[in-house]
Amino acid sequence: MKESDREYTFTAINRICQSLISEAEVLCELIDNDGAFESVSRHISSIEDDADNVKHDIQYYYQDNKLFRDPEALLIYDMVSSIENCTDIIYEISRAFLMLNITSIKDNIVSSFMSAGTGAVTMTGLVNSLRRMDRFDTPIKELIALDNFSVEYKKIYELNMNKLYVDGNDPMEVMRWTYIYNCFKELFEAYEDVAECCGKYCIFSNK
Repeated sequence: MKESDREYTFTAINRICQSLISEAEVLCELIDNDGAFESVSRHISSIEDDADNVKHDIQYYYQDNKLFRDPEALLIYDMVSSIENCTDIIYEISRAFLMLNITSIKDNIVSSFMSAGTGAVTMTGLVNSLRRMDRFDTPIKELIALDNFSVEYKKIYELNMNKLYVDGNDPMEVMRWTYIYNCFKELFEAYEDVAECCGKYCIFSNK
């Protein structure tokens, strides 16, 4: 893989990361504005479309330059796919609030909104570290930090689910919030997948 190919791809990945940060920021608008479910979902949909288009541009570039045969390019492309998947999941979260006709945000989910944004910023920092990385500068701290979002959310998830099933009196409400909690769980697991892809790239680059 040539340096120009690498630079092109990492520039594109950074654009997807910025889309992810924007999606998370827009999603947080629901915390203080319960009436914004439709507008937030529509806004996030347009951002997700941009991220999807960037991924398609990378696919065309890789095809034109025969990079799908290159081991390093394939590892970086796995990163692209895993990060773009995160943008898909945030869109699905925004749709879930609208689809399930949820009218107010539970206090115990606010930290998950905030962590979605913090994780996106952490991911962007990790990608930039990988871009500058040499064999003496592997971004282990950034990898662990991103991976930890999944670990921490699983603890929160268990507490939220326990409270929901212990205190929930309305079966429909329990079903709605089970779905929401599972969506956030899927997001933080996707962050963990990104960390794993980045880790594989670090191993490859340090051989």
